[in-house]
Amino acid sequence: MRKSDGRGKHTTTHRKLIVLENGSIVIDTPNMREIQLWGESDRVNESFLDIKKIAKNYKFNDCQHDSEPGCAVKKAIKEGKLAEARLASYRKLKKELLYLERKKKYGAEYANKLKYKELMGL
Repeated sequence: MRKSDGRGKHTTTHRKLIVLENGSIVIDTPNMREIQLWGESDRVNESFLDIKKIAKNYKFNDCQHDSEPGCAVKKAIKEGKLAEARLASYRKLKKELLYLERKKKYGAEYANKLKYKELMGL
């Protein structure tokens, strides 16, 4: 950690693939700050089949799992059958894919403008 600003210092000088005990894989790559999604919304749904299965029990197929009455996903969270963090991850990935779709369709400037408006609640 640097004393001047209290931030960490990136020291990776070579690529490294680390396999964790639980089977997860971490890739440490120098100078890479983020990995971006690309693909289709269906791929995210495949990764969250638990949410899709719970939502299937709801009478409306366009539920956002936010404040809709009788939402099966919100009920599962309340009952401890689904972690709230899991739903948050699902929402985050869906939002990122929406941003990338807008960026591809309308261009980066317009997509960033929409993202800003969403963040500011406009």
